[in-house]
Amino acid sequence: MPRSSSCIMSFLSGSKWIISLFIHTIISTRSSFAAGETAEEFYRRTIRNWRSTQSYQPWREYTNELLDRWDQSTNNNPQHPKSYRLQLLGGFEEGILAIEQATVARGEGTNVPRDETLSQLYYAYGKVLLDLTAIECRDLALDPHTLLIGIETVKNNAENAPPSTYLCTENSENALRNAITLDATNVKAEELLHTIIGGPEGEGSIVHKRKPKEFVAELFDSFADTFDEKLVNDLKYIVPSIVGDAAKAFRSRYGAVLDAGCGTGLAGRYLKPLLAKDGVMIGVDASQKMVDIAAKCTTKKGCGYIKEVMNDGITNKDEEALYDNLLVMDLEDMTLQNTILANRGNGSDGNDGGSLQGFDLIIAADVLVYFGDLSTLLQTFANISTEGAGLIFSCERATEQEAPLGYRLLPSGRFSHTKQHALEAGLRAGYKLVSYKEIIPRMERGDEVQGHLFTFVSGTSNVAVEKDIHNEL
Repeated sequence: MPRSSSCIMSFLSGSKWIISLFIHTIISTRSSFAAGETAEEFYRRTIRNWRSTQSYQPWREYTNELLDRWDQSTNNNPQHPKSYRLQLLGGFEEGILAIEQATVARGEGTNVPRDETLSQLYYAYGKVLLDLTAIECRDLALDPHTLLIGIETVKNNAENAPPSTYLCTENSENALRNAITLDATNVKAEELLHTIIGGPEGEGSIVHKRKPKEFVAELFDSFADTFDEKLVNDLKYIVPSIVGDAAKAFRSRYGAVLDAGCGTGLAGRYLKPLLAKDGVMIGVDASQKMVDIAAKCTTKKGCGYIKEVMNDGITNKDEEALYDNLLVMDLEDMTLQNTILANRGNGSDGNDGGSLQGFDLIIAADVLVYFGDLSTLLQTFANISTEGAGLIFSCERATEQEAPLGYRLLPSGRFSHTKQHALEAGLRAGYKLVSYKEIIPRMERGDEVQGHLFTFVSGTSNVAVEKDIHNEL
C-alpha cells in the first residue's frame, strides 16, 4: 500500500468524500483485477502504477494476481473460455517484455529489486507453460505475438503433426533457468526446474553449477583460432600480465608451475621467466584446439610475444618451447599422477621435473569464471601443491547481495564470485590469503568488467598473510 499509517489516519479524520477518495485510490493503485477488467487492461494499469510509484511492487502484485487467476482457470470453470487462459499467459509475456525493454532503453546495470521481480515473472511464466495442454501449446505457438522460441517447427507442421507440449516444456525450462539466474534464492523456480530436467535432490542449484567440461571444451574449440586477437586487442584483456606481476611479487623463482586453464598460453608468456634453471611449466586445458595453439609457442614467438603469424620452422639456439608439457583434461580431474609425475621423461629439452613432488605455483587466469562453487577446484589445487606453494587466480566480482550463494551465473554464461566465497573455499582447502586486489580484467560492450585477484599460500608457510583475514571469515 503506497501510503503510511499516519497518512491513513489523517484521511480518516476528514470528511466522507475524502474517505471515499482514499478507498478509490487504494483500489486503483493496487495491482489486482478490477471488476470486469481484462488481462490487457490490468497490464496497462500496472504499467501506470509502475511509472507513478517508481517501484517494482506493482509488478510483484501483478504476477501474484495473474497466478491466482491462472490457478482458478485450471478447474474447468465454464465461465472462462479457452482463450481466457492464453490471455492470462500473454499477461506474463507482456510483463516480462515491458521490464526487459525498459532495462535496455535505460541502459541499466545491476538492479536487485528489478532482477528479483523479473525472476518471479519468469518463474510464473515457466509454471503456466507446463500447465498447458497440447492444443493450448499449439495455439500459443501460432500466436504471432508469443515469446516462445522455436515456433517455426510448429507452424510448418501445424496441419500434419499432432499437437504436443514439447515446445512449451522446452520454453518453460528456459524461463525457469532465467528465473534462477536472476535470483539465486528463487527456490520455487529451482524445485520446478528439477521436475523437468531431473537430478538428485539435495545437490544444490542446477543452474548455478559449473558448466559441463564438454561444454567448455566445445566453446573454446569454436573460437581458438581468433582467441588471442579478440581477447587482447578487442577486450583490452590484461589478466595475464597482472597474474605474472603477482607471481613475481610472491616469489622470484619457481621449480614447478601449473598454468591451470592455460588456453593459448597468454599467461605462460609472463610465467616462463620466473622458472628456475631446471624448472618446469605445465599447461592444462579442456580444449584440444587451445592446447594445440599453445604447443606452437616458444620463448621467441607466439602466446602474445608478437601479433604476426610466424613460420614454425624458425630456429634459434636460445629458443625453446614455452611449456614443458601440455595436457588436455578437466581441471577438477587433475592429480599428481596425471600432471607433474606424468611429466617425468616427457619434458622438452630434458626438463621433466626431476624429483619434484608437487607444484610450487598454480595460476588460474580468468578460468574460475567457468566454475560455480570453487570448493572442489581449490581443494584439487591444494592436493597437487607443495607446502608453501602459491595459488594465484582471478574472478569476476559479485557482491553478497547479487550472489547470496557466493557465486552467480551471469547472462554472459560466466560466473561471478564474492570475495567471501573465494576466501572460505581457500580456507577449507588449507590456504591462507597473502594478498587481495580489485581489478578490471577486460572490457565488455564498452564497460569495465569488475574483477578481483587472489594470492594464496598453501599450508603453514611463513609467508606473510593479509592482516585481519580471519575477521573477514
